[in-house]
Amino acid sequence: MDSISKVKKNEKINDAESELILLKKALVKSPNDISTLINIANLYAINNKFFDATIYFRQLLLLMNGSEDLRQGLCFCLIKIGNYYQSIRSYTLAKNSFEEALSYYPNNPDYLFNYGNALFSLNQFDRCIDAYRNSIKNNSLKPDADTFNNLGNAYRRLGKNEDAMRCYKQALEINPKSIHSKVELIHLMQHVCEWKNIDILFDDIKNHIINEGRGKVSPFTVLSMPNLNNEDHLRVATNWSEQVKIKSFSKISTSIKNKITIGYLSADFRSHPLYYLILDILKSHNKKIFSIKLFYSGPDESSTEHEAFKKLDCQFINLSNESDAQGAQLIRDEKVDILVDLSGFTQNSRSLIAAYKPARCHINWLGFAGTMGFHYKKPLFDFILADKYIIPDSNINNYAEKVLYLPHCYQPNIFNRPKLTPKIKKDYGFNDNTFIYASFSQPIKITKDQFNIWIELLKNCPLANLWLLDSNSLYKENLWLHAKLNGVEKSRIKFAPKVSIDEHINRHQIIDLFLGTYPYNSHTSTSDAIWAECPVLTLSGQSFASRVAGSILKEIDCEELITKDNTKYYDKALELYKNPKELLRIKQKIIMGKRNSILFKPNIFTTNLETIYRNLFSS
Repeated sequence: MDSISKVKKNEKINDAESELILLKKALVKSPNDISTLINIANLYAINNKFFDATIYFRQLLLLMNGSEDLRQGLCFCLIKIGNYYQSIRSYTLAKNSFEEALSYYPNNPDYLFNYGNALFSLNQFDRCIDAYRNSIKNNSLKPDADTFNNLGNAYRRLGKNEDAMRCYKQALEINPKSIHSKVELIHLMQHVCEWKNIDILFDDIKNHIINEGRGKVSPFTVLSMPNLNNEDHLRVATNWSEQVKIKSFSKISTSIKNKITIGYLSADFRSHPLYYLILDILKSHNKKIFSIKLFYSGPDESSTEHEAFKKLDCQFINLSNESDAQGAQLIRDEKVDILVDLSGFTQNSRSLIAAYKPARCHINWLGFAGTMGFHYKKPLFDFILADKYIIPDSNINNYAEKVLYLPHCYQPNIFNRPKLTPKIKKDYGFNDNTFIYASFSQPIKITKDQFNIWIELLKNCPLANLWLLDSNSLYKENLWLHAKLNGVEKSRIKFAPKVSIDEHINRHQIIDLFLGTYPYNSHTSTSDAIWAECPVLTLSGQSFASRVAGSILKEIDCEELITKDNTKYYDKALELYKNPKELLRIKQKIIMGKRNSILFKPNIFTTNLETIYRNLFSS
């Protein structure tokens, strides 16, 4: 804005304030003067002071209950207020504002849409579905693509995948160019392993990434898209980060402190795989040197894991209900030296807090398998924690962050994992002579190309079964159908139900070969399998997400299980089926590697991590 524009804007503000002073003086003499009250209400509304405006609109409605214009004026302000509350994560207050507007116009489709959004944020999915459906029903002008899209999101949160799929497709019928709906549809299709025409959608997303601007494509959803390269991932992360332009705080001045303050930011200090990675690191920190603060942005939860985090010798600060700006200020107030984000672009994450630069430096680690991109030409995060396998020198330029290298695998693990108790195949309904290929990764990680390799293995390995994690009924039916169409009986693909973590880890012992996924590797699942001394076959690409399993296998000296393309992956899986002596040799290597590596030695890991922190602080 140039100086002349600023002057004119200030003049308008001053004029409005002067007029308000005069009108309020007049109101003292005539408190119920309709004309004066209307002028005050309108003046507040025009100048975006919606809270003030509602006070006078409500007073007017008491005096003139039948005025349509006044009701519309009040509701206009209520919607603005509701959207403001929604933006700062005050969802209950947002809901209340929308409800008040709906009390005047219960069938207004826009009000119902906003109301549905607030209910969704409050996890009241049944009610939000009713709101969205009523919005669609009462929209006489035209069907609204966004409403169908959000309705699909609500159905999906309730596990109603077929209803969600129908909604996303309806949204795209209304607006075929909606990238947001395409992304949601792709993610759901991957979740249920519905691959018909998915390659066309992948190409649409890639073209959008290359040719369009900010936002709309979630960085997390693209990790499992096989047609994207590292440059695409960097561009997606940057586009997502730049949805909102944020002015950073002033630079923190250097001061002498007794301790280095480390802040860990995460939505996953709860019942989540992060628990099995990070808990012992937090326990092992040298509290004489480091002050540890946990900034939590996840949902309310009463789980054992959540309580375990809260009971650590660390300060636990909940910023779930704070806006990004408020959360950044809290971190700033706590005088954090190094802020480590453990969620990245995942559900409930608050990574854009880093754009405010609330700490002296900001690190991306563990939660998101990739770069966080740039925020208006500056890295959103200063550093990314990795290892030389995850980010080789040849890939450094595809990361916005500077790379901090750990001397070993970048992924930590808790030491106190479930005790292994011997299991046999009959315990899980398999014959003793069955060769079990297994993958306990989430369905979104299973691509059509990957599954076709697994099907080909079953066709050429008559004694083999494929054992997958039970996730949802539609995914199972789609995989069984795909197998049948390719000449494999449904009986050869079995699904493991959800069980306790102890049982889940222990059942890996009957697996002959764990089949990793590509391009989104099995991450925590690989560590689970290694703990149970189960061989893991992986395919490594160039992206961060496609190299995690390889990093773990390198750490335990089992690089022969790392392959570089589909052919080598298939050949290795077939070889290990045909050669039980080689498979036994590899299992023995895993046992030795598990014992000798630092993969399950968080104390050593923490010491090396703290060295990095101290070097950062001193520099």
